[in-house]
Amino acid sequence: MADLVVGEEAPPSLAGDVRMELREALRSPYTIPLVVTFNGVLMAAAWFLLPTKWFDWLFTLHGPLAFAMVLAGWMYSDVPATNVLAPDRERALAALDDPLALRRLLYAKNLALWCFVAPFCTVVAMIIGYVHHDWPPTLVSITAIAIVPFGALGVAGWVGIVWPYHPRDLRFRWQHRREWKHMIVRWIALLLVPYGLVPVLAILILWSMLSPDGLSHKLPTTHFAGGIALAAVVSMAVFFAGHRAGLALVRRRGDQLRAYLGDPDRG
Repeated sequence: MADLVVGEEAPPSLAGDVRMELREALRSPYTIPLVVTFNGVLMAAAWFLLPTKWFDWLFTLHGPLAFAMVLAGWMYSDVPATNVLAPDRERALAALDDPLALRRLLYAKNLALWCFVAPFCTVVAMIIGYVHHDWPPTLVSITAIAIVPFGALGVAGWVGIVWPYHPRDLRFRWQHRREWKHMIVRWIALLLVPYGLVPVLAILILWSMLSPDGLSHKLPTTHFAGGIALAAVVSMAVFFAGHRAGLALVRRRGDQLRAYLGDPDRG
């Protein structure tokens, strides 16, 4: 096999796209680190500080080991999971006519977000398992943290394909406030959508694999493990099917996406 010539550009790859996404995430304005940290702090505050009545209404999963699973769901629940094209409009525009490049781009964005959430929540789950000396369910919950959210991410990206929006500062939106339906109402709605959509998708995948009482009552470890294993398989199937459907949406909306992504002043 011929050696790669020094200075020759390496062929595109998913690993290279993920590295690029991680480098961008660690540069100003640090969107992914900031949003996952904010959502994690918000979830922890709600978990420990809300009165019981509100806690039961807000959180479907209960118990110490559920904390890390719920934490992961909340940390994924923000615009990096849904607005997948507009924040990186130049690369997205370049990939619109190349399904393979676009698929890699979408996968890389999901994997970069996963890198900020799953390892941290896995450590949290291990600490809880150590404190409670309850390792078998802990290992099952780590599987859920690592794999089950992929199904939600594969579908959540549809939002940013159908309704993308450019990340513009508040001053820009205030200056264009006369276009209030688009610049204000649409933008705020798309900011809030991930908080409901991503957890609901993840919960639906889990609920479909567990008993009707499995989200609110303690399950036997074997039942819990079997349900999570099946949920993980279903989640990965949904991930790939969701992205395939997303690519079909891009093909159908190609002209609208080019027009929108090509004009950042559309907000």
